[in-house]
Amino acid sequence: INQIVSDFNCTDMKRIYIPFLSCLFLIFAFSSCRQDEASPIRNVKAGPTLLRATVGGGSCTSYTYYLENEQKSLGNVYTKQVLVNFAEGLSAEAEADVLAKYDFIKGATGQLHSNSAVLHNIELVDGLGCAEVEEAIYTLSEEPGIAYVAPYFLNADGLLGISNEAIITVDEGADTALEELAAAYKAEVLMSLSGQTYLVRVDKNSQGNALELANFLKDKEGIAHAEPDFVVSLQKP
Repeated sequence: INQIVSDFNCTDMKRIYIPFLSCLFLIFAFSSCRQDEASPIRNVKAGPTLLRATVGGGSCTSYTYYLENEQKSLGNVYTKQVLVNFAEGLSAEAEADVLAKYDFIKGATGQLHSNSAVLHNIELVDGLGCAEVEEAIYTLSEEPGIAYVAPYFLNADGLLGISNEAIITVDEGADTALEELAAAYKAEVLMSLSGQTYLVRVDKNSQGNALELANFLKDKEGIAHAEPDFVVSLQKP
């Protein structure tokens, strides 16, 4: 009799537990699917913590340019804002969506104009160092919705931003040399300003910003003078 009872219990337990465990498995599976669907919509690409981790305490670059063949110091990049030109055709809402991807950005605070672009002042969060801002500029240059990004510098004249243009003067008859150098740099000669002086435009696909282009051209054959076209921000530092 005991054997019969034992056999009955084992069979009965198998019939009860197997469907019960199957139901539990289905419950956990559907619960996992609901959690995946509830993930946040906002896709934050980078924030201050990631910038700090990326630079790892790296040193900052000290920038210079040449004015009438005299070297001028700009120092380190300004840490509270950068200059951005958005990709052509973006609406104001789309531009705001681009900025919202990055937690190191507070928001846009105004516009400036070069000869060929609308440039936006982009305010950064507090507490960033110059190396972190350099990394932020690189990060923004990878953004499809941004056509150009460059730093500001703080000096006695106020906040100087590097526009998307450089002013280049060539030697007599060296116009072709400028065209070739600009093409190699992935820049564009826009127009003649006067005589042998030309306006040259860069974007994020160029080898560098307008400051770096001017410094690149300085000692090239046929180039008499090269300097970036600065914009002055009216925002108080």
